Amino acid sequence: MSSSLVLSKDAQVTHTTSNGTTTPDGTTVGASVGATTPDIAQNSQIAPNAQNSTIDTAAQPAGVTDGLTTPACTTPAAATPTPGTRRTGTAKPAPVPPRLTTTVPAEYVHRAALAEVFLTGCEKTGPETYVLTGQWPRAHTFFNTLDGRHDHLQACETFRQTGIYLAHAEHGIPLGHHFVMQDMTMTTHPEHLTIGSTPTNLTLHTTLSRPGRSPQFTITLKITNPQGETLSTGYGHFTCISPAAYHRMRTAGNPDNTTDPTTHTLKALAHTPTHQDPSIYGRVHSRDLVLAPTHQPRTYRLNPHPAHAVLFDHDGDHLPGMVLIEAARQATYPHPPTTQLTHTHTTFHHYVELTTPTTVTATPPTHTRDTTTHTVTTHQNGRLTHTTTLTHTHSHR
Repeated sequence: MSSSLVLSKDAQVTHTTSNGTTTPDGTTVGASVGATTPDIAQNSQIAPNAQNSTIDTAAQPAGVTDGLTTPACTTPAAATPTPGTRRTGTAKPAPVPPRLTTTVPAEYVHRAALAEVFLTGCEKTGPETYVLTGQWPRAHTFFNTLDGRHDHLQACETFRQTGIYLAHAEHGIPLGHHFVMQDMTMTTHPEHLTIGSTPTNLTLHTTLSRPGRSPQFTITLKITNPQGETLSTGYGHFTCISPAAYHRMRTAGNPDNTTDPTTHTLKALAHTPTHQDPSIYGRVHSRDLVLAPTHQPRTYRLNPHPAHAVLFDHDGDHLPGMVLIEAARQATYPHPPTTQLTHTHTTFHHYVELTTPTTVTATPPTHTRDTTTHTVTTHQNGRLTHTTTLTHTHSHR
């Protein structure tokens, strides 16, 4: 898959984000508690779509090894004394920190900035089911809307983090492995996304399944608030790839086959200031613009700034999937002012290389009584790299 969102890259000191193709997640985390972590996908074949799609890749932090124990989800159980430990009448149990007071480690969701980690805890409830907790802030520098609601793309990022975290903490995917996102489907419910006077605490009902020890994962997610209202639902597939397999896949998939794309960093990404009014694309800050106009209708040049603190939270060798989804959103603006983005379906076909010009094209919209739908594609050297279909729903207020 070519999503540059969720998954991580190989074990370097910095995180990397995945590209528009099926991209492996650059971040890898240590094995789950007490488990031996095999070199997933070192010798296995990648799914047909996987070689072209990339999710977010995070790098292994300095001093962290593949054998690092990750904070696996807890399983409900009665508290029992440690064998060989004698309790006295004056002994006090260790205090249990309340929920939502800390995040999961940033490395396990392939983020460098602690402020960008939205998960706070996890409990395993079945062989493939988990209940995680999380929190969305009242204000965010990038994931924001003009109408006082939480952002659809923030739900996409939370989905990305959930898949990566569970793969590392529960399935022993080691640091340095790449996560390749094939596809992601997200639906949000704007009527429940209004930002209140406090941060929004989340409960994430999740299933993560894989056949045997396969490197391929299927994830489903439902995000609810403390009132039990559904904020978002999601569904997708990703693959975990060892550093060696990732390198083989990336060099074999290089269109020119003359350079090694895995040696590229964000310094190779060319950005041209366009001095556009950000409101043309539904944004407030010019730093959030990822498109430059062309002479063709509904056609743009991908032009993100490599210093963007959220889209490029860490270094990488290809463009992240979140950049592609944001490009699709901006390419479909303006939409009717009474509509809100409620649904995206994204397929990542190939990695989106840093050094190759990328064309972004939006189809004319189709309409129903309640919705407006666009399809946006990206191409490099004439090759389809990513597709996102976006549906905006009319509020009828």
